[in-house]
Amino acid sequence: MHKKATYNIAIGMVLKELQDERHIDREKLGEALETSGADITMIENGDERMTAGELILLLTTFDLPWDDFMQRISKALPQAEAKIR
Repeated sequence: MHKKATYNIAIGMVLKELQDERHIDREKLGEALETSGADITMIENGDERMTAGELILLLTTFDLPWDDFMQRISKALPQAEAKIR
């Protein structure tokens, strides 16, 4: 079982991946998630956790089904775990 910190880092990695794929900058994403671009950077780096509300807005903004999101998280977990060690 992974630690909460590993999931937080994996979520940040997936957030960055989605931004790159969809060509959306941090400021615009911050507006969509009702936060700031600086907060997006902190989430990407695992320094700040994404709230449940931000997660729902993220899935809605990217029109991303929960199962697809979780597949991306699962794929990112090994790299996220390596960042903790």
